[in-house]
Amino acid sequence: MAYCIYLRKSRADAEAELAGEGETLARHEKTLLALATKLKLSITKIYREILSGETIAGRPVMQQLLHDIEAGLWDGVLVMEVERLGRGDTMDQGIILNAFKYSSTKIVTPVKTYDPNDEFDEEYFEFSQFMSRREYKTILRRMQRGREASAREGKYAGNIPPFGYRRVKLENEKGYTLEIEPEEAAAVRLAFELYAYGDPQPDGTTKETGRATVAKRLHEMGIKNRKGGTWATSSVTRMLQNPVYIGKIHWNRRPGKKSTENGKIKISRPISENYLLADGLHEPIITEELWNIVQAKMKSRTYPTNIGPSKNPLAGLVRCSYCGNLMQRRPFNKTGQPASLICATHNCPQISAALYMVENKVLDGLSQWVKQHEATWEQTATPSDAFLGKIMALKNSIEAMEKELEGLKLQFDNTFDLLEKGIYSADVFTKRNAILNEKITATTNEIEETKKELRSLETANSEQISLLPKIKTLLETYDSLPAAEQNRMLKDVLDHIEYHKEVNGRWHNSPDDFMITLYPKVSRTF
Repeated sequence: MAYCIYLRKSRADAEAELAGEGETLARHEKTLLALATKLKLSITKIYREILSGETIAGRPVMQQLLHDIEAGLWDGVLVMEVERLGRGDTMDQGIILNAFKYSSTKIVTPVKTYDPNDEFDEEYFEFSQFMSRREYKTILRRMQRGREASAREGKYAGNIPPFGYRRVKLENEKGYTLEIEPEEAAAVRLAFELYAYGDPQPDGTTKETGRATVAKRLHEMGIKNRKGGTWATSSVTRMLQNPVYIGKIHWNRRPGKKSTENGKIKISRPISENYLLADGLHEPIITEELWNIVQAKMKSRTYPTNIGPSKNPLAGLVRCSYCGNLMQRRPFNKTGQPASLICATHNCPQISAALYMVENKVLDGLSQWVKQHEATWEQTATPSDAFLGKIMALKNSIEAMEKELEGLKLQFDNTFDLLEKGIYSADVFTKRNAILNEKITATTNEIEETKKELRSLETANSEQISLLPKIKTLLETYDSLPAAEQNRMLKDVLDHIEYHKEVNGRWHNSPDDFMITLYPKVSRTF
């Protein structure tokens, strides 16, 4: 029987570590391994969750654990207490409970073993999840109130300081404040002044500048953003809107707003109209006069965001031949001219083209590809003997490894008998058990990797056979579909599209003088 261990660090654990109680995951791992030895449970994998997310979506290791549970890999999961499995909302709690219940996977803790298919254990599981969620909300509210109180006192309550400052601990009291970082602060002043007053020219005039131009100038001067990357227009926008630069501290300025789309939760962070703004303990980088000029200019140039379904059937598909970045749709709502496909990377020499022209070339290219391959597709899509031989070899390898795994598990079980008979000392038993456990884990992982490779080949086989029919269906129905569905069908048959244009069609009367290269999802393993 296969068991695994799930380890997750809570906020209380983090506080205990700061108090000198040792590393939490290591202590829990030791406790649960001792429990496995006592119960003679074969532990073949340990899941370690470093992140402490509120929902399953923010906990990648839990997602993997649930996937493996649903696949029937485990007879049980060892955990310090059932509350460690999750503190999410009712939906998350239901997902966790159903995963354990429908796969008949037990939850083993140092106090009790729970069977989700047992009526009383199920009720206790649901109750403990509810209480855990309630406790989490209480802790979260307490933390939020503490941070709000710090903000009201002018302290900096965030973890990452804004560009231009560094975060420093306050002397003789709790909390943090901000201290000016001279080199970064100079870049902040430059950005505000460029946007407010324009870019000085050699002839004494000034050139009007927008946020994209400011980002470009910062890049040309070799100034990196806080993450060491290139400045984007959105990053400059956030900087110019941040009141921290006039010595203010804000709280709850961009609260998370949840919404659902196709059953998935999405979080947006629009700027709130009512948020806490207090005088900070830190020094400002710019004057309020400059701040007001910038805010007035930004307000006069703010346009409503397009809300609604996607209008770009090529979204996420077309890559620039120069820089490799994805190209974007640029509408011209005021002039009424057709939308363009542009490369938004600063200083990229790529020349744009009308989106509909690129779209037409893509469809023409797919049509030509069908004509070229239709006659020989049945033969082309048939896997070679070598391909089929590889699939058979993988299946045989999995079968052999599974037999080896059975033998290792038998040896693992025998170690408990040898310990009870006194043939093994405690030290010998522990070492032997650890060696066998390592071999079992390695063999299990190798089986999973081999199965993954096998599934990949079988999927490639299926996609190869269906590729040409999918393209034909796309071409037949394309004009009757909305842009979002066109995009989905294109992504189903194309890995990506490369775009290249050297001639500016506006001046050379050749707007369609560009090249595209299609990369269909054709398997290279055949």
